[in-house]
Amino acid sequence: MRRTSVTAGPVVAACQRLLSTGSKHGTGPAAPAGSIQPQTEDFARSLTSHLVDGGPRMVGRSVAVLSGHVGRAYARLNRIIANNKVREELFRRKRYEKPKYKRQRLRQEGHARRFKAEVRKKVHLIWKMKTLGI
Repeated sequence: MRRTSVTAGPVVAACQRLLSTGSKHGTGPAAPAGSIQPQTEDFARSLTSHLVDGGPRMVGRSVAVLSGHVGRAYARLNRIIANNKVREELFRRKRYEKPKYKRQRLRQEGHARRFKAEVRKKVHLIWKMKTLGI
């Protein structure tokens, strides 16, 4: 199943039109004094602030550049790519991998994962014993 995302751009623009003119289409006079326009303005302000300010810092394949620190954003992107193993996957897909070699690689990766987990457990145990004074 393919997921699609909806951008908040048109919604924000419609809310800003509502705020500025009091009309849904951005034309025409503002609503009369006794109408529900103040309630609509409050709702539009809260909706706009929620959509603009409350959104995630990272969406899809983008990383936010905070305070003009491009290097930090690039480093963050590289960490994300490394954690997701994107480069390894691209390197592997350059050439066809025979099923025999794929099974071997997956078996080796499984052994390496289990070995690392055991080493982590041992180190944690030793650290715990050291802190307890054993």
